[in-house]
Amino acid sequence: MFAGLTVANIIGVPLGTFIGHNLSWRLSFGLIALFALIAVICIRLWMPVLRPDKSKSFKSSLAIFKKTNLWLVIGISAIGTGGFFAWISYIAPVMTHVAGFGGNIVTIIMVIIGLGMAAGNFAGGRLADRFSPLVTTAVLLSAMIFVLTGFALISRYQLPVIVMTFLTGAIGFAVIAPMQILIMQVAKGAEMLASSVLQATSNFGNALGAYLGGLPIAAGLDYTSPEYVGCGLAFCGLLFCLVLIRRRSAVER
Repeated sequence: MFAGLTVANIIGVPLGTFIGHNLSWRLSFGLIALFALIAVICIRLWMPVLRPDKSKSFKSSLAIFKKTNLWLVIGISAIGTGGFFAWISYIAPVMTHVAGFGGNIVTIIMVIIGLGMAAGNFAGGRLADRFSPLVTTAVLLSAMIFVLTGFALISRYQLPVIVMTFLTGAIGFAVIAPMQILIMQVAKGAEMLASSVLQATSNFGNALGAYLGGLPIAAGLDYTSPEYVGCGLAFCGLLFCLVLIRRRSAVER
């Protein structure tokens, strides 16, 4: 599923950006509605019917919210991933006002980000298989702090910032697969509900990162300031990881 999402970022997002810049943002929304309708039809025609699991009630599934470890994973997703969204929400003005690219290059830059996200998605899954999902998540959030800082520092240099754009997209999306596995591990018996919670908290991180990333710009700072906000959010996610690692170590001892 996440592989499909990365393809959307390679093709759909740049296409929508191009149409919005050169034709009309209304046309972008119209195409989104059309593709959504096509998706609904394809799901109806070709997706297998999945029968509901009646052995578990929704009320019993809610018991997972009594687990501290689940809330730590929610914190990682809702706050830690906000670092990525604080960066990507303001990528266009950074590239045009700081790096000096023309507006027509933004579409290509979005393709580069999408390629990085696709690479990161597969790399994150492989790393989670080879190591533990929790350790992988912690390492990737640490890497996110470094790449966001590096991006802000070299954003005035066009070639280096393009390379860092790919890396930031890759690391920012590599954390998704390990977190998906992690939340399934801590929510035994209610994996379906936990999986939906991860999507909801990731969307919260999207909104939180975009909002907090915009505050320093609104206060008069330059367009690289959201990257430092993103570093703070990623660091908070890393702290949640460290607490979870310590709790697991205590249980194993």
